[in-house]
Amino acid sequence: MTVWLIRPGDTLDRPVLVLSDDHHLLDRVFITDGCVKDLAYRPAVELAHTAPKKRQRERANVMWLAGGSFVMDAKARAALGGFLSRFGELVELHHGGETLYLFNCTNMIDCLDESRTERDDGLLVIEAINESKVPSEPAVFKDPKTVRMRIYVNTAAKEVIEQWASEADITGLEIVPIDRL
Repeated sequence: MTVWLIRPGDTLDRPVLVLSDDHHLLDRVFITDGCVKDLAYRPAVELAHTAPKKRQRERANVMWLAGGSFVMDAKARAALGGFLSRFGELVELHHGGETLYLFNCTNMIDCLDESRTERDDGLLVIEAINESKVPSEPAVFKDPKTVRMRIYVNTAAKEVIEQWASEADITGLEIVPIDRL
C-alpha cells in the first residue's frame, strides 16, 4: 500500500484564499490540528492573486488557505464532499454570496516512521510512512507529527478521489508521491 499527499495544486498562477478578518487568527480558526471545529459562524475569506497580472488564471475548484487543509467550492464539494466527510468535516466559509468548504481532516493515524524520516535541524525534509499501520480500505488521514502540514491518502482513497474528481472536471486538486514536495 502506497501513501500519497493530497493538497491544493496549481497554486502559482491561480488565486489563493486569505482571511478577511484578522480575529480568525486569534481564534485559531484555521489551525488544522485534527480537532473538530465548533464554529457558530462562517468565517469570511477573500481571493488573493499572487501571480503577475499577465499570468493570472481563473480560480480553481480546490484552493489553498492554510497548511494541512484545502478549500473546495460547491462543485468540488458536490463531487468529493460525501467521500471526504467520512474522514473529517467540511467547515463552511463565507466568500461574498458564496459558501466555500474547508476540509478539516480529523482522521488520525500514527504512521510516521521516525527512524527513516529525514529532518534537517529538526525540520521535516521528507517523511517515511510505516505502511503497515495504514488501512487497506480507502483512507484520508493525518499523522499527529505532521498534522498541521500534511493530509495523506492511501492508494484506495487516491483511486476514488481521482476518479470522482476527473468525472466532475475538478481543478486545483493534486495527489502526489511524498517524495515530490
